[in-house]
Amino acid sequence: VAASFILELREIAEYACDCEFSVFASSEVDANLRSTGFDARSVAHYEVFDVHGLGGLKPGVSHKFSGFDVVFTVFGPMYAWRRLPGQVVGFAQPWIIYPDNEINHSLPWWSRAKIRAKYAVQWAFFRRAERLVVELQHVKNRLVALKGYPADAIDVVSNCVSSVFFDETRWMPIPGMPKNDGSIVRLGFVSRDYPHKNIAFLHEIAKALGRKSSIDFRFVLTLTDSEWQSHSQEFRNVMVNVGPITIAQCPTFYSQVDAVVFPSLLECFSATPLEAMMMGRPLFASDRGFVRDCCGEHAIYFDPLDPEVAADCILKWFSDMTSDDRYQRVEGALRHVRSLPKAVDRARAYVDIALGWAGARGN
Repeated sequence: VAASFILELREIAEYACDCEFSVFASSEVDANLRSTGFDARSVAHYEVFDVHGLGGLKPGVSHKFSGFDVVFTVFGPMYAWRRLPGQVVGFAQPWIIYPDNEINHSLPWWSRAKIRAKYAVQWAFFRRAERLVVELQHVKNRLVALKGYPADAIDVVSNCVSSVFFDETRWMPIPGMPKNDGSIVRLGFVSRDYPHKNIAFLHEIAKALGRKSSIDFRFVLTLTDSEWQSHSQEFRNVMVNVGPITIAQCPTFYSQVDAVVFPSLLECFSATPLEAMMMGRPLFASDRGFVRDCCGEHAIYFDPLDPEVAADCILKWFSDMTSDDRYQRVEGALRHVRSLPKAVDRARAYVDIALGWAGARGN
């Protein structure tokens, strides 16, 4: 999201003519930007600056953000010893607004206690923001009802598909991607291995598919080396890991898998479902409100705790449905995504919030 927003700053320079942008990008965001051909000279000041978690409390970090009318953190919290004036922060932390979730119940008590402490600290810093920006209405509703954050200080700006998806010249190859030789069916999932992403569930689906069909299904993942090695050999035998990918590699990933499986248990919002549909891939997804809110009837839903049902959904698509039915479903999903706001619309909304807040503060 950060890389996509920064890319759009070039396109809205005239629209945002009253703004002078300074960008502090992490190394990871910078690598994503460079992979698309981004020219840092398109913004007034651009600096690669890495600070992780509570490292933001180190001496001198807060000073970098002094003197601005608005400090917009794409996804917070913004860690600083003192409250920064004009602080607008993006909120996308589902553990804070849905603490009583399925993953939490499955953890030992000491892990639950550690998680509660972690997110209590995060929320203390989120509360210091003068405005929060969220991606769906359900997030705003929960922040108001559960955390008591003022409704008039929360803006809803929907996530969307990056403009990179619309420009094939910017797509980059992915070494190690399994070839489309017809011998396997490739089921993709773009994600890190966070507990709420439910990646271990994919192994359960794979075992169910193996019992039910002779088709060779293979899941394609984007995990780091340490995440990949943390899984059993049995898990890795039915998976392919291509490693973390950049924003310019995402369209390539979707174009080279046969379907996308999204088993997440907990999100504020994820762009993966929209990206899959944008690339004309069938989407098998968790039957959860955070997916239905953005995908409507265009995903194929399953219970993310029942691998047998998930396997049946996948087999029905590849074994029972006619090619015409599959085409109609994919086309309907594509029309749905194309009807949604674009990345440039999201960037303009972010800038409008910044300009509006600066004006409200008399700047």
